[in-house]
Amino acid sequence: MVTPDVSQRAPALDRSRAPSLPRTLVPPCFFTDPSVIQEWRYESRRLAQQIYSHLWLGPRNVAKDEKFLQDNNVKLVLAITTPQAWQIMKSRYADKNEYQGLPVSNYIELVKSFPLAKQLIDQTRDNGGSTLLYCETGNEKSAAVAVAYVMESNGWDLIRSIQFVQARRFCVALDDNMKFQLRSYETLCQAHRAVLTPSKRPDLRRTLDDLYGDSDEFDDEVDREGKAPFNDVGPNSIEEKGDVIME
Repeated sequence: MVTPDVSQRAPALDRSRAPSLPRTLVPPCFFTDPSVIQEWRYESRRLAQQIYSHLWLGPRNVAKDEKFLQDNNVKLVLAITTPQAWQIMKSRYADKNEYQGLPVSNYIELVKSFPLAKQLIDQTRDNGGSTLLYCETGNEKSAAVAVAYVMESNGWDLIRSIQFVQARRFCVALDDNMKFQLRSYETLCQAHRAVLTPSKRPDLRRTLDDLYGDSDEFDDEVDREGKAPFNDVGPNSIEEKGDVIME
């Protein structure tokens, strides 16, 4: 029996050197408006917090609170959950039209759902109702949707949007991967606004009349009928400076 040469084995992978996502550090909240900053207690994590007058963010158990939904005119209960979980929930709420879901399997699908989530929330607001946005804890997936909604609605950057949501629901916890995806969505929102916003740069396109009107030099030398301000060179003419015969 041949004993394998252990010394020839490949070295173990050093995972500490593996590339990682860039970290997005969120400084302490800068909002001083009492209407933004809410008193926070540990028990508040089990409740829903009001992000806007038409938008609430909370955990799954709040979606079952009929009194809360009625008292706050909640017309849309939007679940951010996995496809498997949504299949179970959909059968449970089959007779309740206000319960809808955005089933996502990963962060990429979650980012793709942001525009649809905004559309549903805005439609509910325009119809006079409010929305409860929730996931299992109310701190991760649904919080990311809330941040994206604030960022796109107000035209804010990512940091300010996270601070705004955390000022309402202090237990929001977005990991570096989720922040990285939100940063990408921020870039898309900025590009979209740039397309919709008219450019403030001066219009550099100028007509011939504008050009001629701005220059006194051309007024005397250019014939408006298109004739050049000099005589055509004949076949036997001589160029003044070079004595070159034009044949």
